[in-house]
Amino acid sequence: MERFLKSESAIKKLENLRHFLLSDRWLIILCAITAVFACLHSYFNGAFDIIGTTVLAYITGICFVISGDIFAMLIPALFTYMIAIRCYNSLNEFLEIWWVFIPLILMLLFNIIFYGKKPSIKGSQFKPMMFVSVAVTLGGIGFISPEEYFAGSSVYHMLGMGFGMVLIYCFFYSKIEINNEYSLIQKLTKIMVVIGLFASFMVIIHYVLNINTVIDKGGIIYIRWRNNISTILMLAMPFAFLEANKKSYATIFGFIYYLAILLTGSRGGMVFGSIEILMCIIMFILYDKRRRLAYVFITVCIVFGVLIFLPQITQFLNYTFERLFNVLNDFLLGGDDTETRVRHYARGVEDFFNRPLFGTGLGYMGNRDIFKNKAGALCWYHCEPIQVAASFGCLGIIAFIYQFIKRNALIWKKATLFNMSIFLSYISLEMMSLVNPGILCPMPYLLLITLFLVVVEKCDDGEKQEKIPIFKKFKKLLKKNS
Repeated sequence: MERFLKSESAIKKLENLRHFLLSDRWLIILCAITAVFACLHSYFNGAFDIIGTTVLAYITGICFVISGDIFAMLIPALFTYMIAIRCYNSLNEFLEIWWVFIPLILMLLFNIIFYGKKPSIKGSQFKPMMFVSVAVTLGGIGFISPEEYFAGSSVYHMLGMGFGMVLIYCFFYSKIEINNEYSLIQKLTKIMVVIGLFASFMVIIHYVLNINTVIDKGGIIYIRWRNNISTILMLAMPFAFLEANKKSYATIFGFIYYLAILLTGSRGGMVFGSIEILMCIIMFILYDKRRRLAYVFITVCIVFGVLIFLPQITQFLNYTFERLFNVLNDFLLGGDDTETRVRHYARGVEDFFNRPLFGTGLGYMGNRDIFKNKAGALCWYHCEPIQVAASFGCLGIIAFIYQFIKRNALIWKKATLFNMSIFLSYISLEMMSLVNPGILCPMPYLLLITLFLVVVEKCDDGEKQEKIPIFKKFKKLLKKNS
């Protein structure tokens, strides 16, 4: 970018602008802009979602042109996603204005050409990601029709889970470096905390702007984007506890995220979010000595509050409980199979045994008799293990297990609070992926996990971190109990 600027004052202004794009002030401005579209969605029932997504996408594109810093690009991109998740079944509307997005492609190419470095294949996740890419690409070979294999959504997900994400990983690995301007750990933590707070705001403001419906129903109201927003909140939750390790007021953030998850009405969010917050509380009670009493006090207060108001809370969450018990009844007791996900699971197992080597492929549309997917969407099985087995066969199972092992080997290589927070965030996404596409969605979930792993690898040796005696602590607890 500097090559286009002749004067030193112009170059200095550019540098100041780049610093601004990484500042707290810019975060606040983005929050304010996105909040306007979030409120418009809840009040006007989604009429402004496409406009909001487009505006924020252009802000992201401008950041791509101005700065080559990954985090300067990531921040507005995540806010764009926060509005885009409400554009349910809007593919045709976006296709009608396809020409609007041509400049965004040019902005991305500009960033790659002028800020890009030679992609590096030195990262520890390169080989497992290549293995997965081969399995994903071969999925359905010899079974799926060419029309299904080369369909737009199929190609996007194949590249996004496979070789395309490998390129992004190599790009991240070459671009992200330890620097003197900011700590990678602190920057990533702050971004995820803010995204979690904003996601909580989106849920709460939806209730506020639909208060009459809430009063009429006396409980949870329907939110179409509940699973996506719950997944974002679960990804962010461990970072709230990590931030509390530095700033005491952040102690409450993780509990706010959990409340927002419950308000979404997401069954997966309720079950796995409960498991996640328990893991976070246990982890930070054990290893955050300065705030140990604060975690214990808040947890005890919440438990007592729940016990006191248990009938009211149960009644308010009744909508989620009923849907949860319905699927459990169908899954465990062999109900009347009215639950779509249960039928998808059974069909996925059947598809795997029919095509055990390479599976049926991502673009396979033979299961539309169970649920007719929307335009531009895959026919998901809504469970990662079943999806991998059914779509990619035995080759996919081996590849994804190998990748899972290598990811955890990297995270657990150095036991620090940051790495354990990454682990809790990653494992929460894996849990949500048992009942949703989750980590199989390239943008933003797999992209974020890919970014997390690069930051872990760079910071293990590049940033000073205190190791936590995680296994010694558990051994002491076991000895005391015995």
